[in-house]
Amino acid sequence: MKKVIKLVMILILGLLMVACGGNEEKEQVIVVGTAPNFVPFEYMDGENVVGFDMDLLDEISKESGLKFKVVGMDFSGLLPALQTKKIDMIMSGMSVTEDRKKNVDFSKAYFTVKQVVMLNNEEKEVETEDQFAGKKIGVVMGTTSDVLAEEMAKKYEGVEVVKYNKIHEGVLALKEHKVDMIFLDDQQGKKTVENNEGVKLSNYVLDSEDYAIAINKGEEEILTKIDTALEKILKSEKYDELVEKHID
Repeated sequence: MKKVIKLVMILILGLLMVACGGNEEKEQVIVVGTAPNFVPFEYMDGENVVGFDMDLLDEISKESGLKFKVVGMDFSGLLPALQTKKIDMIMSGMSVTEDRKKNVDFSKAYFTVKQVVMLNNEEKEVETEDQFAGKKIGVVMGTTSDVLAEEMAKKYEGVEVVKYNKIHEGVLALKEHKVDMIFLDDQQGKKTVENNEGVKLSNYVLDSEDYAIAINKGEEEILTKIDTALEKILKSEKYDELVEKHID
């Protein structure tokens, strides 16, 4: 009888361990990399990363059941961190490009932005592309602004691309006339101008692009859950509320 009871106890413990293992799998935490110096999409508020992307990530979690943990780093380090699996996903105002699509998969686009030019208030308005010739152009390293500036350097004589890890470093250089202009996203540009005297945005538009979430290739199940959640959120009043809160 004792042997039977002992066997039953072993079986019960085994079932409990399997059940616990199943719960751990369901509670898998996805590590999300972001560069928290990109107002209004992600930036630091004390010790917390906040912004449009972070609120949208919370909504994705609610809709999909996925659990996320956010870690901050420089933008230029995000793709290498994803490809070496130090992080599982990128949500950081990342533009969808054909070059990036060779190495990662992107979710549905969740926002469309323009690439614009920031100037020192003392500089003349940019009206034509050939005005970039002979200029020093500041960019945040690894961004699509960086790619656009490099294209201008190939196209026009005398263009020098100066790369920074964070936008405020470029703004300081612009104020001190160490660079002639900065290429950046329009939403970030608007917020930067609001918070910095002595700089302005040109009316000249370089390009438009879509923001999306990046994830390693082969993660179809997670990507499907994210896309399904995004599809619902983008059609909801909640999305409009987030745009109004952070952007409009």
